[in-house]
Amino acid sequence: MYGFRNNIPLYLLILPALVFTAIFAYIPLFGLIVAFKDFDLWKGFLASPWAAHHGFQHIMEIFTFKPMYKSIFNTLYLSILGLLVGFPAPIVLALLFNELKLGRFKKTVQTVSYMPYFLSWISVIGISIAFFDSYGPLNGILSLIAPSRERILYLSNQGFFVPLIIGLGLWKGVGWGSIIYLASIAGIDPQLYEAASIDGASRFQQMRRITLPSIAPTAAIVLILSIGGILGSNFELVYGLQNAFINFETIDTIIYKHGILQRGYSLATAVGFTRGLVALVLMLTANSISKRLAKQAIL
Repeated sequence: MYGFRNNIPLYLLILPALVFTAIFAYIPLFGLIVAFKDFDLWKGFLASPWAAHHGFQHIMEIFTFKPMYKSIFNTLYLSILGLLVGFPAPIVLALLFNELKLGRFKKTVQTVSYMPYFLSWISVIGISIAFFDSYGPLNGILSLIAPSRERILYLSNQGFFVPLIIGLGLWKGVGWGSIIYLASIAGIDPQLYEAASIDGASRFQQMRRITLPSIAPTAAIVLILSIGGILGSNFELVYGLQNAFINFETIDTIIYKHGILQRGYSLATAVGFTRGLVALVLMLTANSISKRLAKQAIL
């Protein structure tokens, strides 16, 4: 009891975070009941009738809803590509930052790499639309190089859509993602580098033998958490860049278009619920594999 009274100021500091988590993370879990009911907005959660097949009608509909198969493939395609590109990129950037010796230049480059993270996705979408427009900067530069070249509306090109999504995600998040690895690198004992230097190890050898093994536990945790979100896509970016020429749906856009716009609340909730269960299984599996192979885990 004495310890509690002595730490009351600290408990008060975390109280807003606890209240926020309870309101926005735990109380909404009650809404999952919608997945098992024929939800009527006017009747509410409790008065709406249960769905057929003991409440599992809408979950069964997921496997017969044709647009869902393509959206699942597109979501996995985007997520796996994003993971292959986006997971190692912050590590590489952090290693490069670690090799910079000029303090002012290093801080400037780091700040520039972080800045896109603080832009909202709608701002990123607006910049992309302006930059890749027929008369945008990209076409303008290319026209100066080749005056006879025909201007291209890149955002109407289906083949350009996925690389653009991956590229914008990387541009926005790679600098911020490198912070956690820089913090991990900062915790490495400098004496290890001094001993390696005395033994004649080059900077590359020091990075390979000291830096990378030291940040491996951090990388393993980040990878486990990333695998847990593999069935999620960047809804704001994907939906914002869709247009009449682009036919690319993900699970999130299907949920929004068929669940929200067409008032299919039960089906949308069922999709979200099922995706959450699959994500949990994937994360636990990745955690188990990492625990056995790399001796690193979050659970």
